[in-house]
Amino acid sequence: MLNQSFSIENFRKIIDVENRKGVFLEGKFFPSLKAITDEIKACNKNIVSKRRDKSITTDKIKELYDQRRELKERKEAQLIAELKKISEKVVATNFKIELVKKDIPGQKPLYLVKDSPEHYFAIKQLQNNMSRLFGVKQANRFEIVSQVKVLLSDAFPKYVLRTDINDFYESIPHASLLEKINGNNLLTHFSRKIIRQILNGYKTLSGNGAGIPRGVGISAYLAELYMRDIDRLIMSLKGLIYYARYVDDIIIIFTPLVDEKQRDYKKNIADIVEGKFKLKLNANKTFCFDLRDSSKQCELEYLGYKIFFGDGKLKTRLTQKKVEKYKRRIDASFDNYFNLSKVNEKEARKLLVRRVRFLTGNTRLKNNKNNVLVGIYHSNSQLTELDDLTSLDDYLRNKIDSITVTPLQERLRRFGFKAGFDERRFHPFKTYELQKIMKAWK
Repeated sequence: MLNQSFSIENFRKIIDVENRKGVFLEGKFFPSLKAITDEIKACNKNIVSKRRDKSITTDKIKELYDQRRELKERKEAQLIAELKKISEKVVATNFKIELVKKDIPGQKPLYLVKDSPEHYFAIKQLQNNMSRLFGVKQANRFEIVSQVKVLLSDAFPKYVLRTDINDFYESIPHASLLEKINGNNLLTHFSRKIIRQILNGYKTLSGNGAGIPRGVGISAYLAELYMRDIDRLIMSLKGLIYYARYVDDIIIIFTPLVDEKQRDYKKNIADIVEGKFKLKLNANKTFCFDLRDSSKQCELEYLGYKIFFGDGKLKTRLTQKKVEKYKRRIDASFDNYFNLSKVNEKEARKLLVRRVRFLTGNTRLKNNKNNVLVGIYHSNSQLTELDDLTSLDDYLRNKIDSITVTPLQERLRRFGFKAGFDERRFHPFKTYELQKIMKAWK
């Protein structure tokens, strides 16, 4: 049986998982551990130094290892003591999840949980409970796009519908969501209590009687759980050969029968999404393509790609939105360089080179449990047309030309988006380097 408890043992597992992702919670939540952590680091350096010294005896080396083991045991005991305090706070009767609303110009508001260790560990454990009990997880973007490419590249008659849900997070009804959560008693009473606190906190801050808070980690799990019955009903529709959903971005493909020329496929979907589940399709992002006329040329945008299809041919390009995102990151990288170079020219150069290498190349997120590959190729591997990458190279070259430091210009000109894609150029980065790289783009 799954251990859902908000216990020392489960919180300790969370620390290990987050460490593997490069999120070091000890430094954030447990400053009291810094002194002994520094002692362990010093001991490690001493061991490395002594092992290189041929005059040091085996007994002396063993003594150092024993010293390190004792330090680690002391540190673990201190950490367990800290986690015990956190666990006691979380399970106390007066514990309550508190949300903070953060308004962002031009975007929907974000909602953050209170910045405290007890809030952090409570939300993380709740996510673990939801994930493992309900099996909720986000679809694989790469798999969806590759499957869609195959299905749209032939000349067989078909009907394609691409849509998304208007104000998705803000529209999920609380009563129906809680009914799904409470209906099978999988979650413990305490987990359900925290979910109700989150929904009530969102309701108070937003003034909205429905919806889940963007920015809170558990919301993605709640959204996937709510959409599960919608997915099931759509996939049961007659003539459907493909259905995929990435959060609220949906693509559906039917094979129409000869006698179905008058069938309203869009209404079939709306009857489920709007009629049964009280959500609303986004009219501005709903597109229907009737490919019973195989000579018809069509274009749709889905998951960062602009897809051109019809007549058994298919091409993919980057969406304009994604191109603009790369340009904004180029701009931010060079703006940061010019500002930082006034204070520390050496550090400014180093950071700019790393950012351009990252943008134009590929790397592995080592601390992610799946060692995910990301970058200009691995994040856009379904591209067939590379004109947008050439355009980005021109944009980058203009930025490089604005620098007056010749050696830096020459170094930066070695990198390019198209070359990074074609050659799948790989650049390893350490976790602290990635954190510094990303800082300019947040």
